[in-house]
Formats: sequence, structure tokens, C-alpha cells
Amino acid sequence: MTLYGWTGRILEADLTAGRLTTISTENYVPEYIGGRGVAARLAWERIPASIDAFEPRNVLIFMTGPLTGTLAPTSGGRMTVTGVAPQAYPRPHYTRSSIGGHFGAELKYAGYDGIVTSGAAAEPVYLSVVDGRAELLDARQLWGLDTFTAQRALLEKYGRGVEIACIGPAGENLVRIAVIQSGLENAAAQGGFGAVMGAKRLKAIVVRGSGAVRIAHPSRFHETCREVQGLARAAREWRPRPGTSRKACTASCTVKGCGDAYILYRNVLGRLRADPWTGVVQCASPMFLRLRPWEAGFEAAQLANAYGINHWEIVLGLTGAGRWLDQCVEKGLITEAEMGMPLEPKNGEFWSRLLRKIAYREGIGDVFAEGLPRAADLLSRGKEFLPHVAHGFETHWDGHFFGAPCYPYWLVSALEWALDSRDPLCHGYAQEITWWWDRFRGPLSIENIKKAAARVYGSEMSVDPESGYAYKAQPAFWQQNRLVVKDSVPICDQVFPLIFSHDAADGYGDTSAEAKLFSAATGVEWSEAELDRAGERVFNLERAIMIREGRTRRDDETVIPYFKRPDYEGIPLDEEKFRALLDELYELRGWDKATGRPTRERLEGLGLKDIADELEEIGCLP
Repeated sequence: MTLYGWTGRILEADLTAGRLTTISTENYVPEYIGGRGVAARLAWERIPASIDAFEPRNVLIFMTGPLTGTLAPTSGGRMTVTGVAPQAYPRPHYTRSSIGGHFGAELKYAGYDGIVTSGAAAEPVYLSVVDGRAELLDARQLWGLDTFTAQRALLEKYGRGVEIACIGPAGENLVRIAVIQSGLENAAAQGGFGAVMGAKRLKAIVVRGSGAVRIAHPSRFHETCREVQGLARAAREWRPRPGTSRKACTASCTVKGCGDAYILYRNVLGRLRADPWTGVVQCASPMFLRLRPWEAGFEAAQLANAYGINHWEIVLGLTGAGRWLDQCVEKGLITEAEMGMPLEPKNGEFWSRLLRKIAYREGIGDVFAEGLPRAADLLSRGKEFLPHVAHGFETHWDGHFFGAPCYPYWLVSALEWALDSRDPLCHGYAQEITWWWDRFRGPLSIENIKKAAARVYGSEMSVDPESGYAYKAQPAFWQQNRLVVKDSVPICDQVFPLIFSHDAADGYGDTSAEAKLFSAATGVEWSEAELDRAGERVFNLERAIMIREGRTRRDDETVIPYFKRPDYEGIPLDEEKFRALLDELYELRGWDKATGRPTRERLEGLGLKDIADELEEIGCLP
């Protein structure tokens, strides 16, 4: 079989034995697409049930998709990182993270679709992958360096043109919110996978390739990219701040409208370090700039990158008005004596000092290094103020902690959170509502919104502001499958799926864009429905992994207490109605309503008979 889009090889690194081998991608595609999908199948085969994240038996997987390294809009260097996650709560479990930049593209140019790491090295090592040749090399001179310094050292050795993914002191010290950093700001942040690299004593991965990604239908693919790019361009105009410049967060991104999402600042004089900082803020890190003085906030953001600490956990859980630390300070639950320094949570210097404590597990930092849910357990206080929805992950597009989407649209977010293993991002439905038409103040009329939504979700009720709990399971089902597709091909979930368009007369975008790009690149002629079916296959495979780890419906329902908090309009979740929605979603998925387990019929219908057989062997079929 000639593969297009995929390179055909996956590198496997046994760090305990120091052995490097190759897996054929052909064993997993097109059935599992790539990225998140192929990673899930590899995880099912290689990760034992109910292990700790820091055990050598945990497998850390880096996986690109068929569009990585191509001209597909927003795909570029995107890839997925998966494994048993230290950040997951109340116990570590299998989940995923995503990273942009250029690392994924360079890995494919070097001849590999992914990297599977297992075991643990006796001494620090780094993995070098240069044009199909892979080596495990001594990293003792790199161990202890921050992410910026380590990358500079490797750049000096390998020269410009290499891409690097590495960890900082936080990962080395097994901080549960440690990231895998690439470049100035790109990171696989959620999950704490930097700490998994630290446990494996894998300091960095260096990749360089001079190859290319073979495309099945080059002319058609190029034309499809142009078509999709036109659809994907947002209407918002981006105006850079004085002294700043915009930088795309991943290769081949031509979409305008990310605003302040990726801004490069040069020569900013911080307050703790004599040398000026040059760096980027994106996603959550602009919240650091609200600290005072501004320069100290920027320095704190860069130190978080250098140490390799998850910005999202810090800025949502610790900084800003109404955040966890503020509320604990206000209630007298955290003292200066406990912190070991003056309590000045609005000051950037305070955060720079606290970030160091976290990265090196010094004093109170050793507690916060466990992630806030565990920190609250260790401190025996403050649990009621946590911004964490479920599974160990913080609020995100759920209508409660920082606004949008409004009721009843966050009901879909709640359903997505319930069935996922982490923050589901909830983009597509919730984000479209937020950016395009929250309370219908956006560029589309309510009539066009309803028509487009009916075309995608099956009913106008899915977006009717008066619909309440009716017809919310259906968009959740669609979005869950499509999020798998986005993470597997992969493309940016800030932009896709293209449900709405202000340029179209009927308001509809083109939700088949992912399938068009996939088919032109790979030559696998799948329709939108067939690609979504593959997404459903992967979603059920991930559910099987959860079930093998002990996941139950009761775990799904742990989202209920969070959503029973009144939203920003004062509306709480109705528990009884939400449980009925869960029943409806389980039925759509073909899962047993009492246990939340997939049925044999549904698994076999998705081509997962072997998964059903293994679940039956361990008594985990309904």
C-alpha cells in the first residue's frame, strides 16, 4: 500500500534498553486517521491499565496526522501528545495534549509520523532524529537547564533549522503541571506530560528533516487549501500594539483574527533579571500582562515558559480577581508565613518568585507543584474556590468562570466535559456562540443561524435561546466526534469546524472542509460522514481505555457540582434534567445508561470487535 499524507513509519524508543525500532503506520491508518486516533490505538496496545503516570511502563506518544507538514490551513506543525497524565485527578489516567509550532512538520520531514517512548533511562538522555537516523544521546550537560537555555545549547550544536521539544526544571522535578516546550511559547501544556518526560529522564527531542510529505492529488489539494483558507479567514481585523508583531502559532496558518493570541515582544526589562526578555504571549499567558508593573508580569510569563509550567493552571487557578489564591487570601486561608514571602498576588514579581518555588518544589511550591486540586487536598482548605470542572482540569468555555457561552448553550459544554478525560475545549459549538452570535449580536441573523445549525446538528432547537435542555445531546455527540477528527488530521480547533460564515447568504460555512483536505492529501476518498465515523471509532476506543482504567458513569457525573454553581447570569444546572440529557447522549452513543460502558454491538459496528473481546475478558462490557 502506497501511503500519501503519512510517512509510513513511527519511531519507538525503549529508554530502559536504549533501543530504537520502527512501527509501520500502515497498521493503523486510515482507520484511526492519525494524531489523536493513532495514539489512542497505540495506547490501548502498550499502556497497562491503572498505572501511575511516573512509572516506566507509562508510554508517552507524540503523533502527527496526515495534514501535518502540508499547506492545509492551520495544520502545519500540529501534533498530539498522549499518555497517562500526572495532572489528571483524582488519579492519573490516559488523556491527551496538543502542540503547534513547527516540531510536528519537521518530524514528518525527518521521515516519521510519530514517536513512542517507553521505559526510563538510567541517566538523562535526549533523542536526536535527523533525516531518518535516530539516536539516544547523553543529556547530562542539559539536565537542570531551563527550556530556553537548553534549546539554545542544542541549536548551537545542530545549527538553525532544527526543531526542539524539551522540558525545564518543572518537568525534571516531576511537577504535575509541567509542559513540553517547543520554541518560545508552543507547548503541550495540559496533562503535565513534561513531568512524564522528566520521570523518563528524557530531556529533549531534536528533529531535522529534508524530506517532504507526499500528497495523493497535489493540484486538487492545493485548490482545496485555497478554498478552505478563504472560508476560514475570520473577519476581525488585528491591530498590533506598538512595539509588537504577530507571529503565527503554527506552520501554514494564514487565518487572521487571533488577536492578541500570539504577540512577540522584544527587549522588555523585567524586575528580577538584569537582561531584557524577548518572548511571546498567547492563549492564557496574556493574563500575566494584567499584573503590575506590566514588565514584571511579562517576565513572569516568560519564566513560566523557561521553567516549563502550564500557564493555564497558573492564570486561572492562581492569578486575577476572584481566582483561587485571591479567595484563599481574602478568607485568611493562606498566610504570608506559609507562602514564605509577602502576599502580593497582583504583583508580577510575586508570581516570578512563586513560579520558581513551584518549579523547584521549594516550600509552598512543593504543594502547588501537585496541581491545585491536590494542593487543596494537601492544605485541607479552599476546595470550594477551585476553578476546576472535573478530571483535574480547569474551566474553559463553560459559561461559569469567565463568562461565555450563555445559557442554555453551556449545557453542551457540560455534556462534553462529562464524557471526556480532560478539558474538551468545547470549541465549535460553544466558541462559535461566543465569537459569532452570543445572544445574537454577531454578524449573522437568527434566521440564518438556525438554518445553518439545523443543517449541521439536525434541528433549529440546538441554537434556539428558548430551547432550554431540549436538543443538546445531539450537538454534543457531533462535536465530540468532530473534535477527535480535528485532533487527528490535525487542524486548529480555534477555526474548525466551519459551521457558520458571514459571507454566505444562508450563513452556512462548510463542515466538510476537513474531509476534503483529508481525501485530497491521502487519496482515501472519505466523505464527511465517513471521516466523522472514524472520529466516533476513536472516541469509543478512548472510552474503552477509560473503562479499562475504571471509569464509570459516576465519574462522568462529577461535572454536576461545578455546573450547579450559578453561571454569570445566575442560572444553575438542573441536576435531574442534566441526568436525563446524559441518558440521551449515552443512547446516541450506543452506551449502557447505567454504567456508561459501550455495548458490544456499538463497538463491533465501529470495527472494534477486538476491543469488545478484551473488555469482555476483564468483565467490562455492560
